Amino acid sequence: MSVTEPVQPHREILYGDSAAPLIVVSNREPYEHVIRKGHRVCERADGGLASALDPVLRVHPGIWVAWGSGEADREATGPDGRVQVPPDAPTYDLKRVWLTPEEVKGGYQGYSNEVLWPLCHVTLDRVSYRRQFWKAYTALNRRFADSVLEEFKRRPGLVWVHDFHLALLPGLIKQLSPNVPVAMFWHVPWPGPEIFRILPEHRQVLTALLQADSLVFQTPGSSRTFMDCARRLLEADADEGGRVISYKGHRTFVTTRPISVDFQSISEQAETAQVEQAMGVVRRRVGYRTGMRFGLGVDRLDYTKGLLKRFWALDLFFTRYPQYRGVFSFIQIAVPTRKDMETYRRYRKIIWQTVLDINERHGSDGDVRKGWHPILYLEDRVPLDLLVAYYRVADFAMVSSVNDGMNLVAKEYVAAQIDESGVLLISQMAGAAEELKDALIVNPYDSEGVADNIAAALEMSEEERRRRMRGMRAYVRTHDLQAWVKGCLEDAAAAERMKERA
Repeated sequence: MSVTEPVQPHREILYGDSAAPLIVVSNREPYEHVIRKGHRVCERADGGLASALDPVLRVHPGIWVAWGSGEADREATGPDGRVQVPPDAPTYDLKRVWLTPEEVKGGYQGYSNEVLWPLCHVTLDRVSYRRQFWKAYTALNRRFADSVLEEFKRRPGLVWVHDFHLALLPGLIKQLSPNVPVAMFWHVPWPGPEIFRILPEHRQVLTALLQADSLVFQTPGSSRTFMDCARRLLEADADEGGRVISYKGHRTFVTTRPISVDFQSISEQAETAQVEQAMGVVRRRVGYRTGMRFGLGVDRLDYTKGLLKRFWALDLFFTRYPQYRGVFSFIQIAVPTRKDMETYRRYRKIIWQTVLDINERHGSDGDVRKGWHPILYLEDRVPLDLLVAYYRVADFAMVSSVNDGMNLVAKEYVAAQIDESGVLLISQMAGAAEELKDALIVNPYDSEGVADNIAAALEMSEEERRRRMRGMRAYVRTHDLQAWVKGCLEDAAAAERMKERA
């Protein structure tokens, strides 16, 4: 998850040996039009996908196909369904796909977010399956397929599909036009066959994905579990190296490419006068006093991010380490998401009540400084300057997801730590934990362990903090956003060469 503004890449990235056009396809659009104070404005959408791919299309020829939602989006779009973005300096077209209310409710809210999302994150008690969801999900994917093929005929290029909302798209595209090159990036975790077979349509979903020429996952674990699903649930053939799956006459190149951030841009931003000024704003906002320490969480308000378990651990921390009452606060930035879904509305209420209970329990002691709160809960979207300022002010950042494909907040925090003084605590269930070896690795289900690691982060020596952060910064610097995109496009080119040799 990411909440930063878009950044500009520093080198051009090619698909194979030429700058062939990209047709990026995702459910979520990179920019959305909304009404603010009676005026229509264009804003960048939240999320890691927009942060990662918007910079690519700023320098690489192509178009972005995504769901357009809301009347402001429709009013701003031309007769051909396109609008030029970014609004300040247009460099590429955004092609908006219009969905029916049934497709939104059943395909997006239903099958995508009430079935596939909790299933892939192994939160099975939240799976809410309805047969009509599948019908709407199929219709949603067909609508995208029609729009993508329309763009491909207009200007052929690599179709680069993103995430679980569009799992059927590779199969639908190949069914209508077998020669279209299709690459698929799966952003969320992939569960093992024992979990995935719970899905009544598991064979249809797997079959559709295996029509992609290149299929890329965040972690080696997700790649392996997908291969295992294909073998066990479809009896597909896999080569000995575990990188190519053959099924019904089609070969799919399966690889791992962890998504990342633009390290250079974030680091440069962290050094600007604007961020230095914003740090003063942050300190005033959180009630900074001499000697105060701060932890930080930045998450979408989603149950997979483990906020409730994080707060339970903080509750235990203040009980076990009372010396930090009055001198340490945890800042939680929670970005609203899926507000039209009852599951998320209920979760938000529970989060608010938990924060109030903890603050009342630990902040009411007579010895605690007046006005101090154990948890400072800020439910809002945060602009780039302010977000980087929070990253710099925080003594540590915590990512405690119960399951996460990657989590870009961890890498953003590292990139913003130009003074190398912060500590990163990261869940062993987040993909980024496999890369950021110098972080303190925590188990979000172990509240005592998380509480003790919070204390360890606050009590860590300056020398160790710098050693750990220096190592993580060196890693993210070389495994940055541009390296991820370059790797994904190289995989797509390799898949094309594999087809030519067949």
